[in-house]
Amino acid sequence: MKKSYAGIAAFILLAGMLAVAGCGGTEQKAEVKSANELTVYTSVYNGMVQEMAKPVVAQQLKDVHVDWQTTGSEQVEKLISDNLKQGDSNADVVMISDPSFYLQLKKDGKLLNYKSKEAAELAVTVDADGAFTPIRMSAMVIAVNRDKIEEVPESWEDLLDPKYKGQIAMPDPNVSATSMVTVMTLADKYGWEYWRRMKANDVVVSPTMEMRDKFARGEYPITITLEEDVLKQKMALNVNAEIVYPEEGSVLVPGYIGIMKDAKNPESAKKLVDWWLSEEGQSAMSLAFMHPVKFGVKEPAGSRTLFELQVHSLPVNWNRLMVERQLVKDRFDEIMK
Repeated sequence: MKKSYAGIAAFILLAGMLAVAGCGGTEQKAEVKSANELTVYTSVYNGMVQEMAKPVVAQQLKDVHVDWQTTGSEQVEKLISDNLKQGDSNADVVMISDPSFYLQLKKDGKLLNYKSKEAAELAVTVDADGAFTPIRMSAMVIAVNRDKIEEVPESWEDLLDPKYKGQIAMPDPNVSATSMVTVMTLADKYGWEYWRRMKANDVVVSPTMEMRDKFARGEYPITITLEEDVLKQKMALNVNAEIVYPEEGSVLVPGYIGIMKDAKNPESAKKLVDWWLSEEGQSAMSLAFMHPVKFGVKEPAGSRTLFELQVHSLPVNWNRLMVERQLVKDRFDEIMK
């Protein structure tokens, strides 16, 4: 279970990128002394950042020294919000999967408008002012460990069936923004009664990493999770996993990148935005099993296409979530306690 994040495919991509950059391989530390410091707060997996983004960015953006701060979306949001109360966000760039947080930052005037030249041909809506730009798309789906489950649920509503009692786990919406979005979206579709019935069916609210490990071992044979997590376990770690794209539609959560208005090095931040939107940056997203948003970049192995997901997804009210995010968490906690 300790294989590299994207295995051999990631190595091939990195080698190709380095060749394109005209570099010989090993990072030259002597060049870092003239680099601009750039702090990035991101919910992109640490493995993906360390194995793909960090070494390639270091090679291709030699005048930019990036300090990657990786944690969950909700933790990033709390860090930035707390820091802003002190007068300084401490971040130059933020990269998370929670459009409602970017809407709030924009409303509060905390983001720097930047329209990247690389954002001309994207399959996901771009903010009209350039306050934030999509760089990836994630889908919340149902994962099934086929070593443990014979009759597979086909819909979100199927998870309420008593035959699955005690076999379902999900991430904590207080920690995971994608889980919070899913909680609100399913409550919008079925009412909060849906989550009361999930509670009665003994759904487990789990730390994300623990949930992934227990799913692989079959202890949590059904999970509400990100498509990319299941693809990684299925394609790279040989877990006997099946992705269920629910009949009602998956919950799509775009991941954005935005430059903070108080960024110390806005020009370096713009270069990083351009890189993530480039073919190299988007290919790295694909090899990490996330959907690139740039037309013409290959989709993740084993996934549905982004177009298929977009035409069959549940609607999400991002503007309302911006206002009611804490209410959603509190209501869920009250039901699950």
